[in-house]
Amino acid sequence: MSNKYILAIETSSSICGVSVIHNKEILSVEEKDESRKHAESLPGLTKSSLRNINKTLDDIDAIAISIGPGSFTGLRIGLGFSKGIAYAKNLPIIPVPSMLSLAFSLKKYEPKHGILHSHANKVFFQTFRWKNNIPFSNKEPIVGEVDDYYQILSHGFHYNCEELLPNLKQLHSAKPSSSNIGQLASIYFADLVVKEPYSLVPNYIAPFKTGI
Repeated sequence: MSNKYILAIETSSSICGVSVIHNKEILSVEEKDESRKHAESLPGLTKSSLRNINKTLDDIDAIAISIGPGSFTGLRIGLGFSKGIAYAKNLPIIPVPSMLSLAFSLKKYEPKHGILHSHANKVFFQTFRWKNNIPFSNKEPIVGEVDDYYQILSHGFHYNCEELLPNLKQLHSAKPSSSNIGQLASIYFADLVVKEPYSLVPNYIAPFKTGI
């Protein structure tokens, strides 16, 4: 676990959020649920999140980012913004898998599977294992038709799949948050940190429509 101050950014969906995390503790969260405004909102949310705890970018030790899969445009905006700060302040970036973050948001249930809407009838699917109430996965997310996975999701979660599935009662509803990104970055700091993130790119998995 990291004792560093981590600025966490979430832009993989319509949620645009910035949090400050220290030793897995959430110190500040500023988030909006809005479409196509991430580029405009990120600077202000960052300033507000830092101002809430009387910190500046000079106090930050690393930047955590939701790396995908997710919105094509959102992921690009989030990583581009993070790289700008990283270059200016000589900070490392911690890329956190987006679906791992969604699973972590439901840690009290420890879901074993999850789906995330991609486009049309396509979803991302990933399996998870848990240890000490912390998720991990030995398998990368894959993309396929929602019907390919629905039958095996009895202990799973979904995000943004309401229009694809006839009955969601058996699935927990997950929600992206920068706070989950930051907490996982604190937990997995040594495993995920990229000290020179010049060539870091989002984990798109498959082609997306632009926009959020």
